[in-house]
Amino acid sequence: MQLDKLIAGKRLTETEVGVLRYIVAHIETVLDIGVRGVAQENFTSTSTVMRLAHKLGFRGFVEMQFKLSAMVAAQANAAPEDWVSLGVTPMVMQYNQPALFDTIAQELMACQRFIFIYAAGFSGIIAEYMYKKLLNLGKRCLLATPSDSAGILDNNLEDIGIMLTVSRSGETHSVLDKVMMVQDQPITVISFTNEAANRLSNLADHAVKIADHNKLDEYNQHANAFFPGTLAAFEYLIQRYEVLQGR
Repeated sequence: MQLDKLIAGKRLTETEVGVLRYIVAHIETVLDIGVRGVAQENFTSTSTVMRLAHKLGFRGFVEMQFKLSAMVAAQANAAPEDWVSLGVTPMVMQYNQPALFDTIAQELMACQRFIFIYAAGFSGIIAEYMYKKLLNLGKRCLLATPSDSAGILDNNLEDIGIMLTVSRSGETHSVLDKVMMVQDQPITVISFTNEAANRLSNLADHAVKIADHNKLDEYNQHANAFFPGTLAAFEYLIQRYEVLQGR
């Protein structure tokens, strides 16, 4: 269980942090030994244990154990290793093999340069989410759309290791132009498109395909699972990334 958010701003002492880590590691048994037992195991006083509970916003030791137990259980269930329990729909795997996501995850892990993320229109919303998610993983990223300067790609070609693109049709001209620009560069292209044959998928090194049931709906006016499906596929990719990193 990651404790950073729990203890942020609480001004815990080193001893208190150590007690908290002990409680989390022995969450199933700390009630049996009680406050005195926890204090003895950590070579501190019972007042330290109680002060910890109060600093964390709990009324006492029992409430702290109860709430922490729930957090530990939620953490244990947060990252299942198979796509079914993760909630990724069959639509995502209908046109993709699980091994594809492991391959892309390994590319992300190995990339020491920038990840250039590019998309247009509604796909740009998905691209922005991917950009922020990858930043949170500590990856260096650049995000661009057709409204941005073309120089973002031109001026950073030597520093880019991966180009990640989203295009529902796989035929978006601005996206294809950018992919063509990197064809002669040592840049891995990863695309998210619909499942039909399209130029972007053909150009990409790794093509993730998501079912699009309204291919003629050019303005995205009708209900369509393509965009949520793309997010689901991306989250599965992140899950594989974490598993392969041993997180």
